[in-house]
Amino acid sequence: MTIYDIDQQMAALVDPETGELLDYDAFDALQMERETKIEDMALWYKNEMAEAAAIRAEEEALAERRKRTENRAERLKGYIDTALAGEKFKTSRVVCSFRASSAVEVDDEFVTWAEQYGDTFLRFKTPEVNKAAIAAAIKDGQTVPHATMVQRQNLSIK
Repeated sequence: MTIYDIDQQMAALVDPETGELLDYDAFDALQMERETKIEDMALWYKNEMAEAAAIRAEEEALAERRKRTENRAERLKGYIDTALAGEKFKTSRVVCSFRASSAVEVDDEFVTWAEQYGDTFLRFKTPEVNKAAIAAAIKDGQTVPHATMVQRQNLSIK
């Protein structure tokens, strides 16, 4: 039986005209069943959150392990690059070759120069709202247009 069903049956045990309970024992039994159902759901929630935390911890451990393996592979690639010094290498099991590429590198003075020359060479990020500063201003009594402090009720299950 769902909580909705229990609530419906409990409502049916109340006289709509007087608000008096028609069957106290049945109402008490339904109330106990409702409490048990809510407790079971809260325990299920805690179990799901614990499992999610365990999965997150495993994800972090795997990500760390992946990063170490990737770093080790990059060091090996660097050693091979140094050893080959631009020469091709080929066996029946592996082929190492080089291809030409190009990349732009800029020094620390570039941004200063680009600001004077024009914005063509620069990208600007869109502004982000600092909600912590807005909350502090509202709490200090300041009026912040287009912003309000909203009170909420958050369920905590421990």
